[in-house]
Amino acid sequence: MRRTVWTTTSRGEAAIPGDRLGERVRTFDGRAADHRAWTWLALLGLASLALILVAVVYLHDRDWWAGLFALALSMGCAAAIGWVAGHDRLRGRSVTLHTGGLSITGPGGPARYGWDELESVTVSGVRNAPRDRTRWTFTVVADDGTVLRLGDDIRDVRELGEAVALEVTSRVVPRHLAAVKAGESVRMGPFTIDLDCVEKDGERIPWPGVSAVDMDNGLVTVHTRGARANLVAVAGQMPDALAFTALCDLVRELTEPS
Repeated sequence: MRRTVWTTTSRGEAAIPGDRLGERVRTFDGRAADHRAWTWLALLGLASLALILVAVVYLHDRDWWAGLFALALSMGCAAAIGWVAGHDRLRGRSVTLHTGGLSITGPGGPARYGWDELESVTVSGVRNAPRDRTRWTFTVVADDGTVLRLGDDIRDVRELGEAVALEVTSRVVPRHLAAVKAGESVRMGPFTIDLDCVEKDGERIPWPGVSAVDMDNGLVTVHTRGARANLVAVAGQMPDALAFTALCDLVRELTEPS
C-alpha cells in the first residue's frame, strides 16, 4: 500500500555539508494557509458560542422557533470547525528544493528524496470558472511507493511542481529513449511508443503521420496529419505527461528520413 505524504507548511531545513541532497535552493512555505485556517476556526468558534447564548435566551423566553433556529446555526458552525480542522489544512509542513533533490518537514516527520528516487510526476490544474485562478496539484511518486502531493495550499506551488517535473523529466526521458532505440516499446499512461508508431487504445499512428505532440489546456494531444483523429488524454490522469511530449519529439526526430 502506498504511503501518502501531504505537503504544506513550516520552515525548510538548511542543507547539511556533504548532504546527498546538496545545497538548499528554495523553501516553499505553506504557513499562510494555516494562518487563514486558524482565523476561520476562531471566527466560527466565536459565532458558534454567540449563537448558543442566543439560543439559550430565546428558549428561556419560550420562543421555541427562534431558539431552535439559533441552535441549528451554532451546530452548523461547529460542523464547519470540524471540516476546517480535519480537511488537511493544519499540517505545518514545508517543501525545500535542493540541488540534488527535495526534503519535506512537518509533524509527520522529515522525508528526503534525491532526484533519482522520484519515478513520476502527474500535473493537474483545475479552474472552476473562466475568471478563477487555476488550482494546481502535483502528484509525485517515489521509487519506494510513497506519494507526495504538492497542493495549491503551498505558496507558489506551480513553481515548485514545475521544478520537480523538470528534474524528473530530465531523468525519465533518456531512460525511455534508450529503450526505444533498443527496439523496445515504452508505455506511458494510455500511450505506447516504439520506433514505428505511437499507440493509444489500439489506434496506431506511424511517426510520419504525427505532426506534433503537446500538452495544453489540461490535455495531452498527439496531432495527426490528414483525416485521422488526434490521440488525446487528460494530463491530470497521466503520469509524466511532460516527459511523454519530450520523448515523442525525440523519437520523431530519430525516425525522420535523413
